[in-house]
Amino acid sequence: MPTRLGHMSVNALGPAETARYARQIRLTGFGPQAQSALLGAHVLVIGAGGLGAPVLTYLAAAGVGRISIVDPDTVELSNLHRQFIHSETRVGHRKVDSAKERLSELNSTLDIITHPVLLTSANALELIGPADIVIDGSDNFATRYLANDACEILKKPLVWGTILGFDGQVAVFDTRQGATLRDLYPTVPAPGSVPDCATAGVLGALCGSIGAAMSMETIKVLTGIGTPLYNSVAIHSSLDTSWETIPVRRLPDRETITDLGSHLGDYSDEVAAGHSGIPETDAAGGSNPTVTWPDIVRGTHLVDIRDDDEVLGGMVPGAQHVPMDALLDDPGQIAGHAKVALYCRSGVRSARTCARLRAQGIEVSSVSGGYLAYLSQPR
Repeated sequence: MPTRLGHMSVNALGPAETARYARQIRLTGFGPQAQSALLGAHVLVIGAGGLGAPVLTYLAAAGVGRISIVDPDTVELSNLHRQFIHSETRVGHRKVDSAKERLSELNSTLDIITHPVLLTSANALELIGPADIVIDGSDNFATRYLANDACEILKKPLVWGTILGFDGQVAVFDTRQGATLRDLYPTVPAPGSVPDCATAGVLGALCGSIGAAMSMETIKVLTGIGTPLYNSVAIHSSLDTSWETIPVRRLPDRETITDLGSHLGDYSDEVAAGHSGIPETDAAGGSNPTVTWPDIVRGTHLVDIRDDDEVLGGMVPGAQHVPMDALLDDPGQIAGHAKVALYCRSGVRSARTCARLRAQGIEVSSVSGGYLAYLSQPR
């Protein structure tokens, strides 16, 4: 049985491997060749959170030989209802380290590589290049389009999943097969136009459903079994337990992505590489300035607007904590400072809050990329 990724090495299984993976090897149409393909594969997973937790767990258990994890975030108590790869004892630890520890307990034979950084236009091609397939479990549009574009340039398959409310979507994008994310959603949504999990909420079981489907698509692509979700998107409604598959076709007038530098405005949440993106516009029609961590000048008063449960995993030293809703109700809490910069988890909420405060005549800026970008800086 040929694998989808024909360049991967396929070696004979040893006794220990045959015993460990016996139940899936026995499947008709799977067998030792498919198992060998998994063991020889290198998968890169973006995000060790709600979707990354089931994806990483299932792929490690299935025997994917090398797994790279990209995530700068730390474990928070509010993560644990859905991110079961982590535990209470690892609150405050880097997610990539927590995930590696758990995966090593599950399957010590694998090679787990950790990258505690944001995916940016400066590092995306380097990080994705060695992988056979990429899985996008991120939670923001900037990263999703960046991963998609990097995979198009490198001609790598991308397994994509997203959740919102009680629904989720799964697809496999591969420019060699046809459609990509830009064919499904040609226009990049503006930052903050779609709520994230921190503001909209999320059910852990839905993350499991979508993450499991993403894992299965990855296994199908790597081994050649079944029919992957190329040129289609599967939409899942958890409340009525339905799945619907919608065809997606390559847009005839869409230009091929050949250079990340030409699309930096689409990755405007990124910061780690020093790109501030395109300035937004505040509610009064003026400039809504953003600033990157390396560019913050001495004397700037930092305000962490994340919720109480989010800051339990850590804050920028010296920052004042004022949750977003509390700050909007009483902006006077940050009065008396000449320069004020707001930050949240990824820069979305801080940009929105900055715009509302500036519309009231309050001079503030937003730290692009938020706390994740801070964690991604070299130590």
